[in-house]
Amino acid sequence: MVKKIVAIFSLGLMMLMHSGCGNEEAPIEVEVFEQYNPILHTNVKYLRITSLVDSVKITKIIPNRGKCTVGGAIDKGQTDFNTTLSYGETWDYIPLRGCHKLLSVDIATNQGEWSFSFQ
Repeated sequence: MVKKIVAIFSLGLMMLMHSGCGNEEAPIEVEVFEQYNPILHTNVKYLRITSLVDSVKITKIIPNRGKCTVGGAIDKGQTDFNTTLSYGETWDYIPLRGCHKLLSVDIATNQGEWSFSFQ
């Protein structure tokens, strides 16, 4: 059931996704999904970032124009990253603290900056 919802949401998300760099296509795909976290005993919202190119480095994630805090207790709201993904590789990341709904996320990579809308 969850996989079906994620698949439908991903398809809709791809249709809403737009690039912040002219007509170039983003080197990544971004999905939002919820999953039960047994440690926290609640559903947690995640970002799933997938590389669409041979190699891309994620350098910054800013959800809701900086109105939400990124991440969990380990990274304490850090927005700068150094995560490299190869083609088809995914990175699941807990993005939200302090807001209930993710409307947009800006992601900087070594190939440019990209904005994704979830409205």
